[in-house]
Amino acid sequence: MSYTAYSTEDFLADETFQAFVLAADPAATQLWRGWVAQHPAKAAEFDEAVAVLELLKTRQPASVSVALQRAELAKLWLSMKPAGARPALRSTRAARARRWAATAVAAVLLLLLAGVGLWRRPAPESAPALARYATPSGQHRQVQLPDGSRVTLNGNSVLTLAAAWQPGRAREVWLTGEAYFEVQHTAPVHITAVAGAPAHVKFVVHAGAVDVAVLGTTFNVLNRVGKTRVVLTTGQVQLSRRRAGRLDQLLLRPGELAECSEAAPLAKRAVQADFYSAWTSGQLNFDNTPVAEIVTLLEDTYSLRVTVGNRRLLQQKLTGSMPNADADVLLSALGKSLDVRVRRVGNHVWLD
Repeated sequence: MSYTAYSTEDFLADETFQAFVLAADPAATQLWRGWVAQHPAKAAEFDEAVAVLELLKTRQPASVSVALQRAELAKLWLSMKPAGARPALRSTRAARARRWAATAVAAVLLLLLAGVGLWRRPAPESAPALARYATPSGQHRQVQLPDGSRVTLNGNSVLTLAAAWQPGRAREVWLTGEAYFEVQHTAPVHITAVAGAPAHVKFVVHAGAVDVAVLGTTFNVLNRVGKTRVVLTTGQVQLSRRRAGRLDQLLLRPGELAECSEAAPLAKRAVQADFYSAWTSGQLNFDNTPVAEIVTLLEDTYSLRVTVGNRRLLQQKLTGSMPNADADVLLSALGKSLDVRVRRVGNHVWLD
């Protein structure tokens, strides 16, 4: 099966994917990071599978032969090459042989996965039940978590967590997309600083390569392909990111924004925090924002495909507020502000 057709369960059944999540194989880690960057449409299934395996990290995986690991890495590497670079099969017999080999590898994987309890029907004690909350394009959703914390999800977003949180353990969620968090403070009153606080009293958001740890806080997290951004409204936030074998950490205070990309380190700056959470109340705020960033927002949040007729338009900057509850109303306001013609056919939008 092509990796682009993978479901969450297919990712879970892939040996190199397990090695990537469990950080057992640097080669697998590098290849999978590259693959998901090239296939943003699979990010939701990819991140959900990561969440499942993260919850199962306490289990010890069965040993896997080096030959099988190499075979699976070769398969992943070939899937990332341009189509023209792949060798064509010379005959129907060769095609049948390749299908037979793929079936054999899949059978071996099934046996291995059954041995470590990661296959589709794990025993109840091997994998906690998961809760998954998702939003379609252009819609919001409010979620109340087991500890009483509240989350508002933006469009095209997925939040995954254990359905029941165990006392004395960290509260953890996995986010793809954007969300605003209002976290309940459950730590003893003498613990007021997130830095150095015991793990079991923290609330942690896993957003791509960045872990966002808090005690009781309100903050906004955006985790889209290639970019992570955290804006703190109240309380404290500690960001952690492991990069090139080194752990980078950053402490945020109210009114600060931190962001990073795959190639850039964690960095922060002072901002007006309410500006970045205005979307929760039906507004999008722009403050000298390049049109290129607005186009990315339209594509990420509303699942639109935007074509800009004049590329110089992407460098223009916009300041102001616009309603975000309806994509067509937003597009109309954007066209008037930029003095351009907006055309929409289905999910394809032209700015001329």
